[in-house]
Amino acid sequence: MPVQPPARSDDPADAPPRPTGTGGSRHHARLMTATSSETPARPDPARHDGPHIHSGQTDRQMVAAWLLAALVISAVGAVLFGPAVLTIVAVAVATAVGADLLMRSSIEARSGLGSRYAALTGVMLALTLPPTAPWYVPFVGALAAVVPAIWMFGGLGHHLWQPALVGRVLVQFLFAPDLSFNHALASGPILVPGRMLMGDIHNAQPMAIGSYQGWSRINPDFDIDAVSVARPIQILRQMAAGQLPVGRSAPLTVAIRDYLPPWPDTVVGTTSGDIGATCSIALIVVGLYLIYRGFLRWQIPVFGLLGAAITAAVLPLTVPESPGLAATTRWFPATWIEGGQPVGLLYVLFHLTGGQLLLCLMLPAGDALSRPLLSRGQAIFATAIGALSVLIALYGIGECAGYWAVLIGNTFVPIIDRWTRRRPLGLP
Repeated sequence: MPVQPPARSDDPADAPPRPTGTGGSRHHARLMTATSSETPARPDPARHDGPHIHSGQTDRQMVAAWLLAALVISAVGAVLFGPAVLTIVAVAVATAVGADLLMRSSIEARSGLGSRYAALTGVMLALTLPPTAPWYVPFVGALAAVVPAIWMFGGLGHHLWQPALVGRVLVQFLFAPDLSFNHALASGPILVPGRMLMGDIHNAQPMAIGSYQGWSRINPDFDIDAVSVARPIQILRQMAAGQLPVGRSAPLTVAIRDYLPPWPDTVVGTTSGDIGATCSIALIVVGLYLIYRGFLRWQIPVFGLLGAAITAAVLPLTVPESPGLAATTRWFPATWIEGGQPVGLLYVLFHLTGGQLLLCLMLPAGDALSRPLLSRGQAIFATAIGALSVLIALYGIGECAGYWAVLIGNTFVPIIDRWTRRRPLGLP
């Protein structure tokens, strides 16, 4: 009886990796599922290994597309937070590329994609930092992202965790006073109207929680370039812990009206946060670009947002009672209706656009070298990232909630790949 060739998927992300002469490195396997081969010829599926679908794009084009997307977000960050952003990006990129070249020269390895990917890693690291980070923070973070996060695992493609995020969480521990929410500038400076692009983000006037009514209502002061306000995620954390004096009758209404910035500010980016995390519109645009180019599967942003929305809709909030009485824990805040308004849904939207979630889903989580191979595995991966991002933001390390979520997801990528791999016909 003739042996039938294995069934093949029309989804290029579901194609099995092709073994290579270097022992089938994960770098090659992942790039081959994200891009085409350099050779445009279509092989005979009965006699050749996959992938069998060729889009005419190479791994270099993939890295170039991701680098372009990251640079676009950097440019938006420079507009929102001023020229200090350019310094952070330049230091991170120069350090990452220099460290990669030094490591390659020490072991006499050929360049390949290394320098390009190192530049991408540097830009991604810069996007995760606050705009007031001192120069030594991106310097140390970029060194950590390249030397231990990539080369200690054997070089490009052998690392388990997304390198830029490894550098980010490391500098959070090393330079906690500079990056903690307790630091006024790290908490969240915003350039005031009339100071965009050219203002000094370090010349900021702190504003107390509850006194900020939105970016459009800031009265420009010729003596200051920026105001420092709490990040939206800080307000959400305090709300979950019952630390906001919002009362019992309409807690979400009071929190949204008196403490959180207007929700449109979190969409256009005129709110406090990390360099690349505030402008939801720009992040969605670059995400759509990467999906159009075929370098980002739609499952990652869609299932990531879905996982975050469900988690935020369910996790409880602590509502303070009258003085002297214990607080009440109330679940399912998405269902709350106060004064006839569905304020619970707006609360969920703040979780989706007011933190690091969109940045993580559109850029680091989609890294072809540290995400699951198959699209169904990427859906599981992204759902976990979304849920963990909200969970950690409310109850864990708020400064790096989204970044920790991606790193935890990276840890389980080998298991997800094993669970979701395609099995040949005839095998159990």
